[in-house]
Amino acid sequence: MKERGDGGIVLKNHLKELIASSPQRRISYHDYMDAVLYTPNIGYYVREKEKIGSRGDFYTSGNVGDAFGRSLARWFVYLIKMCGVSPRIIEVGAGDGKLAYDILVFIKEMEPLIWDSLTYILVDGSPYHRKIQQERVGMFKQAVSVASLEKWTKVNGIVFSNELFDALPVHVIEKYKGALVEVFVAEKEGDLVEVREPLVNPGILSYLTERNITLNERQRYEVPLKMVQEYENIISHIDSGMLLTIDYGYTEREWKEPTHLQGSLRGYYQHEMIKDPLMYPGDMDLTTHIHFDTLIEIGKRKGFSNQGLFLQNEFLIKAGILEELKDHQGTDPFSKTAKRNRAIRGLIVPGGFSEHFRVLLQSKNLAEDAKILPE
Repeated sequence: MKERGDGGIVLKNHLKELIASSPQRRISYHDYMDAVLYTPNIGYYVREKEKIGSRGDFYTSGNVGDAFGRSLARWFVYLIKMCGVSPRIIEVGAGDGKLAYDILVFIKEMEPLIWDSLTYILVDGSPYHRKIQQERVGMFKQAVSVASLEKWTKVNGIVFSNELFDALPVHVIEKYKGALVEVFVAEKEGDLVEVREPLVNPGILSYLTERNITLNERQRYEVPLKMVQEYENIISHIDSGMLLTIDYGYTEREWKEPTHLQGSLRGYYQHEMIKDPLMYPGDMDLTTHIHFDTLIEIGKRKGFSNQGLFLQNEFLIKAGILEELKDHQGTDPFSKTAKRNRAIRGLIVPGGFSEHFRVLLQSKNLAEDAKILPE
């Protein structure tokens, strides 16, 4: 294990205390991720550190220009005008507020009637992110930043997330010498190391049994119990409308492919992918690919209709991103228009930014004949 910044040193000491105080002197990967990402004041996502963009550790689709947000806004307007969805938009895991800003600006410019009745709620547990959101969208009376969905019950409207579930803690299991084990994190001679223990966690065993998950020898698999909990909490607040989940992940069939035998847990530090998740605690983003079939299955049990799982570029084209392309007659490849058009192409061409992202659409209590995507 290495650490590069002050955050890593503080987190390393915090992890040592957690491990030393645990009954068996080891913690689950779930608890490790929860500590390094979400410990108040020092966790990666909650401390005052720039995480997204050129000075951060990774990019999101919403930070590659404004076309992604404007395309979402165009589709949200379609849902409100053509499908009868209420003009309330809730973004769960709103981060730095950049995506919210682009959506709000589009609606303000293009749809004044909807703008006058719009409510946009940014949900994020990080006080630092909420401060940045206020600086970015605080001038709009339509925008409200909150720490949780607790007060928003029986929501009618649009609820969406962009790269939310991939950042939640997971348990890591493996088939090792013919038996299922859970992989834990311990300390050895000052370093963090992995240890294997027999799998006894009833929540994990229940998840595997309910979904008939089987592993090959030495295959790793991330069990997203926190994702299930957070997703069930989100959908419990929705009475009617559209639920949109944008993330990277696999179906159960894809999880079984040989290329995924080592699971998907990895880190990102200064735009470099780090295979060892124990490196740079507190200074590095940790992420996993999510389980889309699980979200679809839980949604159906809770009264949501599955409206489709799309590749992100396919969805963006349906949502109208091509409307954002501008005529460009000049020869300067670095002009604002040229750079913007390149960013849009990067979101829609095969092999571009959208290649690994998918969009899950689920609805509840919408009219049966509502066409949730434009023809």
